Amino acid sequence: MFNLFFKTLRDKRFFILGWAIGLGFLGFAMTSFFPSFNGGQVDELMKSLPPALEGLVGNLQDWRELPGYVGSQIFDIRLPIFISILSILLAIGLTVGEEDKGQLRTLIALPLSRRKIVFAKWLAIVFICLVASIAPIIGIEVGLLVINETIDQMVLVRLGLFTWLLVTALATLIFAIGLATGKRAVTTGVAIVFAIGSFLLSTFAQAVDWLEKYEFLSFFHYFPAVDIAKGTIDWGNAVFYGVFILVSLLIVFIFFPRRDVKSA
Repeated sequence: MFNLFFKTLRDKRFFILGWAIGLGFLGFAMTSFFPSFNGGQVDELMKSLPPALEGLVGNLQDWRELPGYVGSQIFDIRLPIFISILSILLAIGLTVGEEDKGQLRTLIALPLSRRKIVFAKWLAIVFICLVASIAPIIGIEVGLLVINETIDQMVLVRLGLFTWLLVTALATLIFAIGLATGKRAVTTGVAIVFAIGSFLLSTFAQAVDWLEKYEFLSFFHYFPAVDIAKGTIDWGNAVFYGVFILVSLLIVFIFFPRRDVKSA
């Protein structure tokens, strides 16, 4: 089982490296911009910005303090877009992608139970999601050195932990659908609706009154990055992601061992 785990990481090494560099650069670039936004420019922008666009740029009051800026501009607005894409590509690649190529059928022919195959691949997903969660934090740390600013390290630890839970839960859901159904169209469709739909709902619920009462349906609703950055943590949100991961794993453990895996 652990041979499969390490093989999966080896096969995905360029995927891991590319995303780590990209997310690290995102953290570095956005942190480097902080001095340009925490002065008088914010006041001018607040006067001219329509309230309807607040969901796209965040609450400008959060830009005045570094923790609020990091939570809002990196972890609340931009990072969810990228980790959604990462989750979709990763989970689809390890499930229906391998099945379409015939690789999954080869795996199940080995003296390794299907449940162990699932667990090994899922552990690889958890590790890759951990790397993806740490990368922007490293970028932020480098950016802080450049702009000669400091931030409470526990702020980054909390944000990194919730990012890891979020991306792991989303990837596990897509992973479960892919292995449970074996259908690329279904897996891709559900992934896009779930990930992109959640992002759009969380973004526009702040400006559209009738959407606000449905905002709890968004997967990103349970990752209030700005509140977490300011020290307000609802551990019930962490439990939500944890339960979501367990339910997704239960689904794949039940359905994948019972279905036929198509050949290439």
